[in-house]
Amino acid sequence: RVIRIGGGMKLQCLSPVLIATSSSITSIFAFHPFPRSTHFCRLSRRIIMAEPQAQACIPGGKCVPCESLDKSHLLSPEKVEAELLTNNIETWKMKDGNKIARSYTARNFQCAMDSMVAIAKIAERENHHPDMHLTGYRDVEIVLFTHSLGGISENDIALAQMIDAEVEFDYSPKWLKSNPEAKKD
Repeated sequence: RVIRIGGGMKLQCLSPVLIATSSSITSIFAFHPFPRSTHFCRLSRRIIMAEPQAQACIPGGKCVPCESLDKSHLLSPEKVEAELLTNNIETWKMKDGNKIARSYTARNFQCAMDSMVAIAKIAERENHHPDMHLTGYRDVEIVLFTHSLGGISENDIALAQMIDAEVEFDYSPKWLKSNPEAKKD
């Protein structure tokens, strides 16, 4: 089933989903951009064409699915460090030379899980998924890299910015005293 929307855009129906409400059951459909070479950019709220040499995801700019990126989109360690500083995301650090990571201690287990769920929602929205680790019931580590490239791209920097801007972290007071850069103004 294909539906036409404004501007001549076509959407292809993937599967029906039933939603139950208190008054009725409503049938809605999950839609996928058609043809498959298009991509919906959640940052700019536009549908764009994926091109092999297109830019990676840039906040406020256009997004390209990770599958469309090639090794030329990898950032050098020097470029990553510069991006972390210029984008005011100092809580993220280089890890293993090809990843960026953010570690923190939450106030308690529930606060750790709440922050991980909030990060997961952003990751699903952006279709770019970090590795998340919870140890010691409240120690959290978030690791970002573009899996298809095996390194760091602009997508990872953009996702780190979104996580820092959108997630409300409830840190352990003791941890926050030794990590004042994590406190939001």
